[in-house]
Amino acid sequence: MLLYLIRHAKAVELGSPGAARDFDRSLTPHGHAQTLAVAEAFARLKITIDTVVASPLVRAHQTAVGLLSVWQPGARPITYNALAPERLKPAKFSEFLAEVPGDCVAAVGHMPDLGAYAEWLLGAPNGSIQLAKCAAACIEFKGDPSKAGGKLHWLVTPKWVLEVKGS
Repeated sequence: MLLYLIRHAKAVELGSPGAARDFDRSLTPHGHAQTLAVAEAFARLKITIDTVVASPLVRAHQTAVGLLSVWQPGARPITYNALAPERLKPAKFSEFLAEVPGDCVAAVGHMPDLGAYAEWLLGAPNGSIQLAKCAAACIEFKGDPSKAGGKLHWLVTPKWVLEVKGS
C-alpha cells in the first residue's frame, strides 16, 4: 500500500466571517491554489489515488474535494470523523485504512495528528515530522499500514511544488 498523508491547505483565521467555530474554517484563496498545485503535481507525476479519506472539518474536506477535482472529477472523499484534531488513534486509523478500497490512499487531516501518525508508522521520534499546510508525505507498506512498518518515500511542501511548477 502507498499512503499519502496530506495536511489541509491554508484556511481562514478563527473568528473570520463564517468561521465562528474551528470546525467551520474554510480555505482561503491561497489555500485553494495550494490544493490545486499539489493535485496537479500528482497528476503530472502520474500518481494515481484510489481513495481519499478526509477529516470532517471544512478546511480538510475542501482540500480533499479540491484534490479529487483533478484526480477523479465527481468523486467524493470518505469522511473519517476520528481524523478531526486530537481524535486520531493510530492503530484504529490503520485498521480503517486497511479496509478502504485500493492500494493508493490519501488521508487529509491536521497537525499535529498527521505528523504524529507518520512518526508512529515510521518508528520515528516524537516531534520529528512536521507537515506544512498542504504538504504531502508518501509512505509505503508491504501490507497494511502498521506501527513502524512504513518506509518514507518523500515529503514535499506546496511551496516546493509551486517553485518546481514555475521552473
